[in-house]
Amino acid sequence: MAKRASRRRGQPRRRRSGSLWIPAVVALVVVAIVVGIILSLEGGGARASLEPNATAQPLATNPIPYPAVPRISVAETWEGMQAGQVVLVDVRSQASYNSLHADGALSIPEDEMDARLDELPRDRDIVLYCT
Repeated sequence: MAKRASRRRGQPRRRRSGSLWIPAVVALVVVAIVVGIILSLEGGGARASLEPNATAQPLATNPIPYPAVPRISVAETWEGMQAGQVVLVDVRSQASYNSLHADGALSIPEDEMDARLDELPRDRDIVLYCT
């Protein structure tokens, strides 16, 4: 039989040195995570990616099609409809109109407009929409 090392009473049991590496690794990982979070909140780690790219070009802005056609806001359209001064016309397909349309809008698909112009009143403003 092998002899066991005896301990004296009152002395703490010695830990094996091999079991200390686990808490050390966990502590290191926690510190790395905290430092990463702090850097990301301060923007320290992302400075290079926020620098403008020398080859980046601004997006082209499309001019308004038919600039001579007067524009009207949604609020002005609604007020005009309530006052009986504006007729709102949905020029999308009949299927699109049936799926969803603005309250009070008439459906006259664009490809039928020429044939149905006489349905529109001549004494009111006509507002066309397609989206």
